[in-house]
Amino acid sequence: MKSMLLVPPRSVDPGRGALYFISVVLNLNPFAPLSYVTSVYRGSDSEGEFIGEFELGITHSRATITFGNHSTRLKNVLLSDPRYPDLFTWRYESIELRWDCRTKLDDGSRMCICSDAVSHQLASFIPPPLDASPPLPNAMLTVFPDGHRHQLFDHIVLSALVVERKMTLTI
Repeated sequence: MKSMLLVPPRSVDPGRGALYFISVVLNLNPFAPLSYVTSVYRGSDSEGEFIGEFELGITHSRATITFGNHSTRLKNVLLSDPRYPDLFTWRYESIELRWDCRTKLDDGSRMCICSDAVSHQLASFIPPPLDASPPLPNAMLTVFPDGHRHQLFDHIVLSALVVERKMTLTI
């Protein structure tokens, strides 16, 4: 198992601990070959409140997602148009997020912008460039004030992870 913590920058909130604990495990299920399960918990370890998880591998059509205690196929939550592989729409109950990952930065990193249904920017996500040499820079998730509403923040974090995994699997 590999894991990471989502922590606010010390310059913003010096005393704050981890907001989320994120773990990734390889699932060797013969019915879902080469898939990874990514789980998200509130706090600094897997003892925190379970937010959700997704399983995604080389067979995208079999991908699943769990948010809280509700599970479904990922294709029921994350929509994309094959003509626009860098654009995604996340729809879960009353929450709709749009991820636009068309922007490339000077270092080759992709920048994904998250907006709500009326195009208010809620967050941006910059993963390390795929072809960078180690040590890789940290991924950077910036959530703007409108994205800090409790459950919306959870959706931003989980959807950012799903979008990034889908983007890396299509390259």
